[in-house]
Amino acid sequence: MRDEGVNRFRYCDTLGILDPFRTFDRVKNLIDQVAKLDIEVHFHNDFGMATANTLAAVKAGARAVNTTVYGLGERAGNASLEEVVLALKYQEGLVLPLRINRFKALAEYVSRVANDVIPPRKPVIGNRVFAHEAGIHVDGILKNPLNYEPLDPEEVGQTRSLVIGKHSGSSGLLYKLNSLGVQASLVEAQQILPQIRKMATKLKRSLFDYEVLEIYQQSLALFSINSCFP
Repeated sequence: MRDEGVNRFRYCDTLGILDPFRTFDRVKNLIDQVAKLDIEVHFHNDFGMATANTLAAVKAGARAVNTTVYGLGERAGNASLEEVVLALKYQEGLVLPLRINRFKALAEYVSRVANDVIPPRKPVIGNRVFAHEAGIHVDGILKNPLNYEPLDPEEVGQTRSLVIGKHSGSSGLLYKLNSLGVQASLVEAQQILPQIRKMATKLKRSLFDYEVLEIYQQSLALFSINSCFP
């Protein structure tokens, strides 16, 4: 449809049924037919492709896109502002004049006003997006964050966290202990790792810092007793 008084044509996928390939073709076809008009696109997320469709439309030549904060909207929602902006930056090299370091705070504000919940694994702004537990992941992150993070968490107002749980490895556990002020050795971390994993499996969750410290202290005390009775 054409906006009255605006030299722009709006293309809406209100049912969220398109895929990026058909989106590209349709937007490109529209541009070829109405070359004098800017194309604006609006996508819904029924099949989880709103962001991908938005990017495909931009690649096809769309000049304006509709987004919402963390995709909030009717039914399955719309294209997410933060996903589109970050994807355009890192996939297309298009940097928009936005304060992306406020994306996390903005999403939390909108969720409170809307009485809604941000999914913990929501790309860019979810609480679990920059949380690492698996041993190989944590080891890679400690060596170079780019191994498992496509962007710096601080860039979008987030922080990185290393979670201790049933999938943790000795490198991650050692890092956690040191960050808690414990000058542990790699050998000590390896010794208590089975207990860490056992407790996390029993509780069916990751461990709190005080629980990690308790296991370490109990293990250290037990090690001291055993060393007295060879």
